[in-house]
Amino acid sequence: MKCKFTIAIIIVVVVLAVSVGMFWLSLFILVVFGIYKFFGSGLKPFTWIRKHRIIYTALFLLATFLLAIGIRVFFIEIYSIPSGSMEDTLLPGDKILVSKLNYGPAMPHSPYEIPWLNLIWYLKNKNNSKPYSTYWNYKRLSGFTSIKNNDVLVFSFTLWDTRDNFIVKRCIGIPGDTLQIKKGKVFLNNKEMPVSGYVKQPFFIYSKNKEKFTHIADSLNITGFGYRYSPHDEKMEVTLNEFQKTQLEGLGIIDSLTLSTVNQDSANWVEPKDQTIGWTIDDFGPILIPKRGMTIPLTELNFLIFQVTINELEKQKLEKKGNHFYLKGNLTSTYTFLHNYYFMMGDNRHNSQDSRSWGFVPEENIVGKASTILFSN
Repeated sequence: MKCKFTIAIIIVVVVLAVSVGMFWLSLFILVVFGIYKFFGSGLKPFTWIRKHRIIYTALFLLATFLLAIGIRVFFIEIYSIPSGSMEDTLLPGDKILVSKLNYGPAMPHSPYEIPWLNLIWYLKNKNNSKPYSTYWNYKRLSGFTSIKNNDVLVFSFTLWDTRDNFIVKRCIGIPGDTLQIKKGKVFLNNKEMPVSGYVKQPFFIYSKNKEKFTHIADSLNITGFGYRYSPHDEKMEVTLNEFQKTQLEGLGIIDSLTLSTVNQDSANWVEPKDQTIGWTIDDFGPILIPKRGMTIPLTELNFLIFQVTINELEKQKLEKKGNHFYLKGNLTSTYTFLHNYYFMMGDNRHNSQDSRSWGFVPEENIVGKASTILFSN
């Protein structure tokens, strides 16, 4: 009875996986279950193996080892949050479970990226190790969903020649979106994007009852606020997440609350640092997020915005000589993107190095979706 129930569950899971196009997952489940059933069967080779405990134990340990590798490559991994850029959604030191099933697992680029087996590869190659070289082209298996705006993702940093420097941020824009930040507010395809509950931003607060405000702020775990001007000025700058902001507004102890943004001067410019653009973390764009197959005209503005993406991430040689553009030495007036890209931002908006500073994240660099906090400090 128990065996029939197990088989029924496996059949249901396999059918569901096939129905969403995850044929690889169906095959994985069937192979694992098939091996398990064969080893417990009455067939002579497996009966002989079970009688020889040393051989049976060795095969069991090997199967467990391979299964553990398979789980890390295809299903889940655990990562640690290195900085405060995602406060208060995620805190430094938090251990998070990252799902690779949501968007489909990206296959390793080389043997060095296969957990535990990479140790064998290091020992084999010794001083000739090239851990960040590409042995196999990018391939991502199918998942049960696609990346959506507001998903929290783990990915490897884009502009370093390594693939083991992992970052976690919130996805603000997906391929084909037009994104703009105006006075600290994010607009996606000309519509203001709702602020997630734990996103932190600085606000100017006016309160005539400072003593009561200080008491309430302590109870709401609001820290780091201070009087910016004279003791007679009711104006304070306070960093709040959306939940705290809503609570303060509902308590009736503040007279007004406005978003605080950085000045639009050269000291606060982000890349590309050019006076014709003058973007800051709070006033940025509009910018089109590249999509595979999308063609853009090569203008002075587009060259400034996309030259790092084209030259560093797409590995194409795009140059500007005079008023003309050259792609791999050939005169051109357009460029067609080879990959999909995403725009990432930290939830701690004024304390985050993200796509506003270093640009887009290629699809190839995305590991998976941050799904669960396992341990929190």
